[in-house]
This record gives sequence, C-alpha cells and structure tokens, in this order.
Amino acid sequence: MEVALGAAAVMVQDFEKASSQPNTWVVNIPNENASVKLSIDQPHDGQQCLKLHYRFVGSGQFQYLGIPNKVNLQAPVHRLHFWLKGDNSRCSYGLQVSDASGETHQYRSLSTGQGQGGIINFSGWKEVSFDLVAPHETWGGDKNGKLDYPITTIVFTVGQPTDNGKLLPAEGDLYFDSLIVDSETGAAETLGVPIAVVSPAYCSDVKGDTVVSLAAPGFKSVMVKCWKQGDGFGSDSTVATAALDAQGKGAFLFPADRYPHGPVTVRISGEVGAVKDNCYLQLYNQGGVSWNEGIPKEPPAAAHGMRLVFADDFKGPLSISSTDPKATYYDHKPPGGWQDFSTLRFTSFDKPNNPFSQVDSYLRIRASEKARSSGLISSLKNDATGITAQAPCYFECRFLGPNAIGTWPAFWLMTDYMTDHVKGRKVPCDELDIIEAYGGEGHGHPNAFDTYMICPHAWEQGEAGKALEKRAFAALRNPIRMGKFGIPAAWFETFHIYGCKITEADTIYYCDNIEVGRHPTLPLSKEKPFFFLLNLATGGGWPVDLSRYDGVADMYVDYVRVYQGKE
Repeated sequence: MEVALGAAAVMVQDFEKASSQPNTWVVNIPNENASVKLSIDQPHDGQQCLKLHYRFVGSGQFQYLGIPNKVNLQAPVHRLHFWLKGDNSRCSYGLQVSDASGETHQYRSLSTGQGQGGIINFSGWKEVSFDLVAPHETWGGDKNGKLDYPITTIVFTVGQPTDNGKLLPAEGDLYFDSLIVDSETGAAETLGVPIAVVSPAYCSDVKGDTVVSLAAPGFKSVMVKCWKQGDGFGSDSTVATAALDAQGKGAFLFPADRYPHGPVTVRISGEVGAVKDNCYLQLYNQGGVSWNEGIPKEPPAAAHGMRLVFADDFKGPLSISSTDPKATYYDHKPPGGWQDFSTLRFTSFDKPNNPFSQVDSYLRIRASEKARSSGLISSLKNDATGITAQAPCYFECRFLGPNAIGTWPAFWLMTDYMTDHVKGRKVPCDELDIIEAYGGEGHGHPNAFDTYMICPHAWEQGEAGKALEKRAFAALRNPIRMGKFGIPAAWFETFHIYGCKITEADTIYYCDNIEVGRHPTLPLSKEKPFFFLLNLATGGGWPVDLSRYDGVADMYVDYVRVYQGKE
C-alpha cells in the first residue's frame, strides 16, 4: 500500500468484528437482491472480511447499491484505500462519504477514474484508492462542497454493468477488506477512538477489589473517577490514573468496598492531542457503604404541612402489570401505550424481554438493544385507577440515569385524563416534566453534561394553552445547570432527588431540595389531580447508539413519594 508523503496509514475498519449487523441500501432493485455479512470465506487480512451478494436484472432503470460503514473520522484525511476482491463482472464500484453536515461526497478511483469509481474487470484481490481532496460530486447537507469533520459514514457503492448504455444482468459475490485512510495525525486523533472497558462487563455486578481492564488505542493514560459518600453531596473521588501500553491497553483497581453500595458510575477520561473521551462504566456495587439509600425519615421541606399519600422504596416484589388491576403500576403510558415514544419500545413486565428488575431496594429499568426494549411505569392505570394527588401537592423521586448515546431518563407528571377517557370523553391535560435528561457526548449528540430540562405543557388547550405553556417555559431557567445551583455532581454521576410542588399560585421544581425553577401554576393544574410517570426511554430526537456499552444502559430508582394537602 502506497501512503501519501508525510501521512500515516490508519485502519478504520478491518471487519474482524462489528458493533452492529452490516446492511445495504438499494436503488431500483428489490431489497432481497442484495445482502451483506461478515465472512470467514476469503479474507485478505485477518480472519474476516465483508461479503456482498448482489443480483442486478437487465431491465428497468439503472440499478446500484451501497454498503454504509459508520465511522467517526475527527481529523483531516487525504486518501482512502480498501481491498476489493473482484469477480470480473464489469460492475462498477465507487465511494460515497457523508460529513458532519450530512453532505454526501462521491469520488472516482485514483487508478482508473472510470464509472462511479472503477470497473470490476478483474478477479481476485485488488487495492483501490480514492483521493478525498480531489474535485468530486456533492449533494445535500450544507452544500458547501467541503468535507466537514467528523466524517460519519463511508459507503462502498456497486453499480450494475452496462454495454454502450444497455443494462446488463449480473449476479455474484464481492468481498471488501481493510478500510484504511492516510492521515497527518495518529489513530486516536483521526478516529476519535473511544475508551473501552474490556472487563468487567458494562452494567454488571462487582464486589470488593475489582480489576478493570481497558482498551484505548492512541491514549497513553486515563483518569478514573467515581462519586463517593460523605457529608452533604459527598465528593468526587479519584480512583486511579492508569498508564496504558503502546497498544492502549491497561488496567486499574476499583476498590468497590470504599464506594457507595448499589449503582455507581465509574468515569474514565482520556485526552490525546485535540481528542477527548469519556467512558461511563455503570456497575452495581454489591458491597460498599450504604449512603442515603431509601426513603428519608423526615418529609421534604417542600411538603411541609402536607400528608404522605404514597411512598415506594422498591424493597418488596415489583407490582407492575399491563393487565392486573391490583398492580401498583401500569407499564405503559395510558391508555394502552398508544403514545409510547421510545425508539426501544416500552415493554410490558410480563414479556420475555421485560426491562424491569428489583435489585436489593432499587427498581432497575434497562434499555437493551439486544432485547429491543426499554421501560416506563405509570401510577395511573388503564382503568383510570391508581395513585394521584391534587394541588396543593408534592411529588419526588430519587434516581440515577445513564449517559449513553440516545438515553432519555425522565420523571414527569400529567393531570388525570383517564377518568374521562374510560367514559369515552377526550379532555385536555397538563404535563410537567420534572426532569428530562439526554445522554450522549460528542458531535451530533446532546453533550448535556450537568444539565437537564424542565418542560411544562398544556395539551389540547388551543392557542390559549400554547401561550400559557410558552410563558411557563420562559419563566424557567432551562437548561437546568446543576452546578449553577451548587449541586456538584451531574444526573448520571450519582443519585439526586427531583421534586415538584404544585400550589394554587406557583409550580416549583427542586433538585436535592434546592429550588431550580418555578412558573405560575397552569389553570388545569389547579383543578385536576396529577399522576406520575418514570421512564428510561431512548431517542427524544437524538441518535441512539448503545453499542459502546454492549447495547445496555440502566436507570436505577431508589424511591418515590407523594404528598397532598393544605400547606
């Protein structure tokens, strides 16, 4: 392989493994006429390569297909290479690149300049190259004709063969291997290579001294921190500074017995050149120190003068169901989950891919790409029975959320619309989102850090409702930056208590018993009782990708309690 002068060859994809199943897109042919998979049949390097089976027909319009490869190229690259095993079919091959703005760049081969990129008039393996700074065709995105970094997708394209404009049928197998770019920087800066935990498994149980093994190519060392018990908010604790070898491999000791019992988030951070990365290792500490676990003995100050109408510390068996009227919680948004909004579907407690578990005295809600499930509980059920409270009232919940790409933990309230719904009437309602948190860091992600959103809504209340909603939202200090209120840890670093007090005059929001926002109480909120919902959803308008964490992310709920009555 010839590398450009002054550049380094950086392996982007060797096809030895994939975080997700390879796929194709097709134009003017049925989906079943193209399939792609990782194959051990005939790799050029290593143990595997990418195998494409295609079938073009000799009628209709010109047919072609693409094999997208998700990438994250952070630093400028000048040339791209890959190995292609041809079948002498005279199909054309080419390359498309998607940049940060969504603009598509289509290139011709350096060796031939023919067709989309070149013509497959050869059998066996051949290295093909593309000059990414040469003039080329572009469309979509910001339409500036420039590669805006990071590059997000590299697509291998294959087109049907032609003879003087005549479409020719063709069927066969093509193989792709060793996708490499020439870069002026190293692998870590080019690829934005993430820090990965090799062991223990993400979202697993630990106890006592635990060795955590890492793989972080390009990084020389990482800093490891975890929130620790103590007075007040506790403190941020440095677990270790771990040195890595030339391949980016290393390990550190996590002394779990010195940290809080239950769910913990171990934060592993590294920096090389302009590249920074954070890995959030969720673990369940079976040992450790009990710290602020369970319902406090004293009522919250915000509920002064009110009576406790409901509390759940999740010490007993979970009482969640889609069908049992005696269950405490309904496992969808009523009625019937018709507005389930998570990309990983909210799934019922009685299903094989049930997302709910009781772990010691915690409710765990798991989002799983493998199980294709996530979870929501509602205190109001499908038959309009359940737990509600009417103003003046106060709701609070203590939980820990995940900061994986696309995770969307929330604690929220709605006025009761189900009592009318079961009678066949559709009525307006209010919604108070006490916390909506958005996970994911890096380009194209929320990068929320220690912020979350409080969102009031006045649904189905016409223009007047929209105006009320707008004024309420404007009165808040969104996004809620926790550090600004003296709360030193983010919502994904340790547990916090999120509360909402509804009075005749004001609706007030709290985090760890500190007021973080208020607005005038909406008219309907004064009249109707509220019920609460807790969920770990995915999406919220953001990309979802849990692959870094082996496809799982956990939300842990410590307790919830509800107060009502005169102040």
